[in-house]
Amino acid sequence: MKSPRDDPRLLQALLSHRVLVLSNTLALAASRHYPRRFGVRLAEWRVIDALHAGRGITANEISRWLRTDKAWVGRSVERLIAAGHVRRRRDPDHGRRILLTLSPKGERAYAAIASAARRRHDNLLGALSAAERHLLDRALAKLQARASAMLAAPHLGFGKFR
Repeated sequence: MKSPRDDPRLLQALLSHRVLVLSNTLALAASRHYPRRFGVRLAEWRVIDALHAGRGITANEISRWLRTDKAWVGRSVERLIAAGHVRRRRDPDHGRRILLTLSPKGERAYAAIASAARRRHDNLLGALSAAERHLLDRALAKLQARASAMLAAPHLGFGKFR
């Protein structure tokens, strides 16, 4: 069996590409299942999850947590408000700031989707032994810390990095 390093295409051997393909594979399955089963898109589920964790946060905070585009979050928030999953209110301590919270309908959606997401997570990680899962968790934490440091670096990790 050939390894990704045997493929002449550079991207095939890069960790960022392999993680992207895995993420896209999982996202594709979720994007097919969540609208049919729960009536929300994958992007909306990610916002629901952030709101469940944040309880009264702004769209900008969600965007920072997810490290994603503010416009993408804004569109998801608007769809969730229209569907009755999210409520918005002015921050009493900062008049121009809008705080977002889950409605009771949004909390019910969170509970249902979180249960399904945990089952899928467990099914995926079932391919690994307990030791491999522990090693993966540690490795991902280290890689995320390095990627965050690279993002903060002026050369974004494309030069020599220590």
